[in-house]
Amino acid sequence: MLPDFPKIKRNIQEKMIRYLQDRVRQDPLLSQIKHEHHFEGNRMSTKTENGVQESSGYKEISGGLQIKKEDIITKGPGAFTENIQKMAEDIQRQQVKFVLNDIKEITDKTGHVVNGKGQPITFELIMEMYEKIWIDFDDHGNPYFPTLCLPPVIAAKVKDKWKEWISNPEYRKKFNEIIEQKRKEWNDRESHRKLVD
Repeated sequence: MLPDFPKIKRNIQEKMIRYLQDRVRQDPLLSQIKHEHHFEGNRMSTKTENGVQESSGYKEISGGLQIKKEDIITKGPGAFTENIQKMAEDIQRQQVKFVLNDIKEITDKTGHVVNGKGQPITFELIMEMYEKIWIDFDDHGNPYFPTLCLPPVIAAKVKDKWKEWISNPEYRKKFNEIIEQKRKEWNDRESHRKLVD
């Protein structure tokens, strides 16, 4: 009979799971989302800003880990690391897809959609987006700007264009007007917020 080492296996398993979770959360989008552990049940409910309660089931995400004996012999522990990285990337892709699908579903329901109809991103489109969303502010009145999820090539172009747009006095004035309006809306929300004991 071969010896079994349950404590060592459990320790390795815990480290692999922790590594996998940390690796998945390195995604730029997923790293900005708060994680909350639920230890029982198969559904969750949320309340919209309008007070409408919605319920949904959990979505299952899975990944496979297959390691060949030959890889363990030739690569040693590296065989595990290599395969865990592949599994983490697969789980990352699944989570990002679920998040983006949920965002699309929610924005379609609420009407907070800006459709560029395939045209390049313009200053006007970004301002239209800002007009449709809530923007929160810190204690000093500085806005917490939303994150734009864009493909890297488009993100680089928008970043360069933003510097040009914001240096234009007309665009800067429009941007400041929208931020001031959002600050007023935020102050109104904060002043009507119900405190809980």
